[in-house]
Amino acid sequence: MRLILHIGTHKTGSTALQQFLSANGKGLREYGICYASPVHEFNFNSIANTFLLDGQEKFRDLLLENFRKAERYGAHTIIASSENLYAMVRYLTRFKGAESNTEVLARERSIIERLRATIPSHVECQVLCYVRRPDHYLESLYNQNVKRGDLLTGDVVDFFNTINDILDYHRYLSIWRDVFGSSACSVRTYEAALPNLIDDFVRHILGIEDLSAFTLPHLRANERLSRDVLEYKRIRNEHILLSESKMERKIYALVDKRITRPNNNHEYLSPDERAALLSSLETSMERLRTVFTVPPFPRFNLEATRASWQPYPGLSLETRREIEFHYNAVQRQIGFRLERLLMRAASLTRRRLPFLSWLLDFARGSGIRRLLLEATSRFQ
Repeated sequence: MRLILHIGTHKTGSTALQQFLSANGKGLREYGICYASPVHEFNFNSIANTFLLDGQEKFRDLLLENFRKAERYGAHTIIASSENLYAMVRYLTRFKGAESNTEVLARERSIIERLRATIPSHVECQVLCYVRRPDHYLESLYNQNVKRGDLLTGDVVDFFNTINDILDYHRYLSIWRDVFGSSACSVRTYEAALPNLIDDFVRHILGIEDLSAFTLPHLRANERLSRDVLEYKRIRNEHILLSESKMERKIYALVDKRITRPNNNHEYLSPDERAALLSSLETSMERLRTVFTVPPFPRFNLEATRASWQPYPGLSLETRREIEFHYNAVQRQIGFRLERLLMRAASLTRRRLPFLSWLLDFARGSGIRRLLLEATSRFQ
């Protein structure tokens, strides 16, 4: 049995790839391939998160369940995909940990060793990671984490100072190479896989040339917010409850569609900041290219970038008022009001009546909570 463990990174088309694999389970089985994911989920992220919090048994159980399922189908390959497996410690602490880079990397190695120990010894493992040029990765990751659940309030330089070590792909991926073996780890560049990462994965990793029998996603996954709406959300993030962050993302996505003149300038780094960042990582990128045999990232031309760069002018008072108007209109919709009420009632119950927490956990695990939220979404 062969296990392909796709570990990310974030912002390299992982969501679209996972949705493709989830939607094409039957077609993949005809090639002897099974895609592993929990029921009602399209990736391995929730299991990876559980594993990070010492849920080793749950991780192993799901793997073994999928190995048995593959054997029933006569499959020879299982795919498990979670971009949360790259730089796990940083994501686990929501980029706010106070540990040094050395301490983080030591914990990272320990977790990867535990993960390897959960996989039966007779299983042939292939660890796969897609990476993109570090400056673009930083900007895209910053955008995502302002937009999503980590509620960042600082600028891109603040963010870089928190997560700078994860841009050193060679250091992180060398740990996987040490634990799983040099022949078991492969790295591909996101830029070389474009314009279609799914096509790259299916042809070069699975060895399937004909994609005509598969269902391909029509919509781009994980759409980003326009720059003005993102900037407004960054300023407001300190006032958003973590428990309501997912709902707030939905509200801001709807607000974004209402803006009349969206600004899509997502160059958060100035040309000189970009040049300095790439220069500091030059040795790491060269080691990555040599050790993992990957093509070089696209070259950066400082003079050409200086000539074409237009700095973001900031959030004007007029635009801020427009966003506030649409935000207030959207969040007053009955669906969002019901959803917020449900969340706050559950939070209050946990604080005031902790002995009922088991009931809330049961509702979450049984899918009742999901059904309630889906019902409220019909009013949105």
